[in-house]
Amino acid sequence: MKVQEKKKFIRNTSGMISADFIFSLTLCAGLCIVFFSLTFTLSMSEVAQYIAFSVARAHAAGHIDPDKQNQMGMDKYKEILSYTAFKNFITTGSGSSWFVLERPVIKSGKDGSDFSSEYPINLAPHAPPFSGVKILFKPTILNKKIPFLGSTSENPDEGFSAYLTSFIFREPSQVECLDQVKERNTSILGLSNRYSELGRAASDKYIPLEDNGC
Repeated sequence: MKVQEKKKFIRNTSGMISADFIFSLTLCAGLCIVFFSLTFTLSMSEVAQYIAFSVARAHAAGHIDPDKQNQMGMDKYKEILSYTAFKNFITTGSGSSWFVLERPVIKSGKDGSDFSSEYPINLAPHAPPFSGVKILFKPTILNKKIPFLGSTSENPDEGFSAYLTSFIFREPSQVECLDQVKERNTSILGLSNRYSELGRAASDKYIPLEDNGC
């Protein structure tokens, strides 16, 4: 009959706490990275929203023609991102920075170009055009792979993105104002023969304009 040997238990457990400590430290470090990335993204999203508002405000101001107003908006966008404080964190287009701001989409309402098709709302038939600025914001800092937690995004290659918008009605440009006044003058002259007779000389020598600030 065989005598069953007694099992030997490990009585020296020194070092076991080290594994728990390393696991806990790694997990805490990962959570700190996630929370830092999230809070910093929320802060920078407010900055990016103000950039969109500044571009829309520069575009909305009256100028010579709508094309010049669009140029003023793009110039403001380039000016803001040229500051050193933004260069360290924000890039335009493709880049390896923490945040990416794509080229602004500016729609002035000229020739029916506005955002009404993208953001459909019930507007009156003759409502002003839905003009403004839309910028794609990509917080690449949120696209992380944390140990023991996995990836923060369902699609790590694309990451997170959101549109920042600022819709401001554009002021009429000088060209549009003059065209409207000319059209109004032509309509007035066509109301009566008396008006057309008095305004006949104006068509060759000068263009009568109202004092309307054009």
